Amino acid sequence: MRKYILIITLLIYTIQGFSQFSVFSEYFPYNQKTDVYTVTSNFDMGLPLIFVSGKDVKVFYLSNKYKLQKEIQIRRVSKNSRLYLGSYIVDSNLIINFSNDKLTSVSQITVNLSNGSYEEQRINMAHENVEFVTSWELKDSLFVLGILENSNNFILQKVYGCGLYSMQEFSFDSIFSDTKSPSIYSIIYEQGQSLRKIDSSIPVSLKISSHKNKVYLTNNRILITLDEQNNTTQLLTLHLNDNTCSAVNIPYNALQNAENSPTLSNSFIYENTIFQINVNKYEFGLNIKCLNDLNTATYYHFSRNNDIDFSNSAMYERNEKEGFLFGDPVTWEIKTTRKFLKILSNMSPSISVFNKYPNFQILLGGVMDVHQAAGIMSNTVVSSGGEMNINPNGSLTMPDPNYNFPTNYSFTSYSSIKSAYFSSMINGTSFNHSNKSISKYTYDYIIKYANYMTGRHGLVTIFKMNGDYYLGYYSYQDKTYNIEWFKNIDDFAIQY
Repeated sequence: MRKYILIITLLIYTIQGFSQFSVFSEYFPYNQKTDVYTVTSNFDMGLPLIFVSGKDVKVFYLSNKYKLQKEIQIRRVSKNSRLYLGSYIVDSNLIINFSNDKLTSVSQITVNLSNGSYEEQRINMAHENVEFVTSWELKDSLFVLGILENSNNFILQKVYGCGLYSMQEFSFDSIFSDTKSPSIYSIIYEQGQSLRKIDSSIPVSLKISSHKNKVYLTNNRILITLDEQNNTTQLLTLHLNDNTCSAVNIPYNALQNAENSPTLSNSFIYENTIFQINVNKYEFGLNIKCLNDLNTATYYHFSRNNDIDFSNSAMYERNEKEGFLFGDPVTWEIKTTRKFLKILSNMSPSISVFNKYPNFQILLGGVMDVHQAAGIMSNTVVSSGGEMNINPNGSLTMPDPNYNFPTNYSFTSYSSIKSAYFSSMINGTSFNHSNKSISKYTYDYIIKYANYMTGRHGLVTIFKMNGDYYLGYYSYQDKTYNIEWFKNIDDFAIQY
């Protein structure tokens, strides 16, 4: 087995503080897809980095002082377990969980972080034909949410300890009793939207929040929003304490010119508050309600003939030409609300909220994918951007964007993103507009820093641990996996 060296270099980068950890390792051949996952739920036990490439798994175990303790190589034997569910730490054991697509069987690998030994076992789950929705890592366990195929029933499974699990079922049959109405399953999957996980520990991009259907874990509740209908948000709540569920429709404020132009809408939940936007080429509306009292709402509105009286920034259009890490985005100002609304009417509406105490700092606008294509000669490595995903622990990752093509001539395509937006500051208690300026924070500095990095990079992850932010990436030039620490200069940020 190769020996790997951990080099720690302390640097100061602008005002936010910065240090770099490099693990030298040609850890996987790049003829198959590789993913990287961090386990941050139990920082006192250290930081495991999990690299998954097919059945090959490698764990780089760092102490809570970021010193490399172990490098553990694992070969999985279980078949039909390609889906990574998440990991947690019990005592000195790292518990890594995989599953098949239908969640009928979980492959659990118990890794002894002290001596590097491991064993694999299989857990047969109670239900069949369950579609995986998402998962959440807890300090010493794992929540796995699924939905029964062609039904209105959600299955929540808690995996804990070594080989233990429990299950809760939440049925919405009595609420969705109209046989003419589509099931929750068909709303989520047959219409091609799926459920997008939202995690509030790190700012969420407009691209992520543009998904119509979202799922949140907050205060012993799982909240699910369905925005397939343009006039209402369906809010489903799974109450974890008493195994009950509830549903409510939250209507949008109707736009005056809705009959003259198609209206698009979307919603976002942050800190027990729901934010709804709807837009057409004539008007834009923002409705804010506390989930504890849906009868009380604050509504903001502007038309194409008026200025935005609740804006704290200019209106911008942004073109991420090749995606994150592969070229600094181009941004320019939109001068009129008429042009802004015309651009938005051809995009997927989106809203992202993060805290700037005592206010909500809000990004409002829309996004659209622009597909690029290129011809590739044989044995060529192609770099392109990718969409950031939310991992079980709330960290952000971008799929490895590098591919080798063995054929004589091949084509590939990838999507880059265009967006249009403005920012607003709303008081977190009264929902009144605040005139305070929009600030850039740690997360913004990470993105800007990463976009100016030279060379080719992959396996990108951004995560938050012990109060600070970290950027992880593989450098193809140096053949190192680097983790760069960014001191959290302000705990509340927002990123386009």
